[in-house]
Amino acid sequence: MKKFLFLLLILLSAGSMAQVKLGLKLAPVISSNRAKNDAQTVENDGSKMKFSVGLVADKTLSDTYYLSTGLIYLPKRAAFRNADGTVEEEYKLQYLQIPATLKLFTNELAPDMKAYLQVGAALEIKVFDEAEDPSFVNVEKFAPIDIPVILGAGIEYRAGINTTLFGGFSYQRGLLNTVNEASAAFEDLQLRSTVFSIDLGVKF
Repeated sequence: MKKFLFLLLILLSAGSMAQVKLGLKLAPVISSNRAKNDAQTVENDGSKMKFSVGLVADKTLSDTYYLSTGLIYLPKRAAFRNADGTVEEEYKLQYLQIPATLKLFTNELAPDMKAYLQVGAALEIKVFDEAEDPSFVNVEKFAPIDIPVILGAGIEYRAGINTTLFGGFSYQRGLLNTVNEASAAFEDLQLRSTVFSIDLGVKF
């Protein structure tokens, strides 16, 4: 993880030479997961709203294409229940997310306002996990990383010479099973994350 953070700092420190715009993002997120096992006896146990925050960096590739990355703190919820309702468990997960996405901008919709589409993926490094209740023991260990695909859209408004406001939404679909080790009763349990995010922020 230290290597990834070091490489990110090098990238951001070179921003003035590489036409990189830095910014801050605050995002209310709805976190859930897709739960299954081989016998199809488990299912998702709802969703929960959380808040994500972090640093974003957009590098200019052309007038309409930008490479977007950053370092985002992203909390998630992992929860499942079995079909008869005798087992219901919930866990708190926290990640540092390093996205690698492409933003495609339209021409101006109005003075200083453009729309964008965003597509890509991210590397997520788990920094914390905890059961909501000490009695929840069926997930013994979570995987150290996750890799979601990211699809999004939004609006950017140039509010000043060096200030840009943005707002949009994104859908993040985890590709990896977040469960590394589980109890014998749920040894084939698979939890894959799903996040809906409202992305709000400012770039300088």
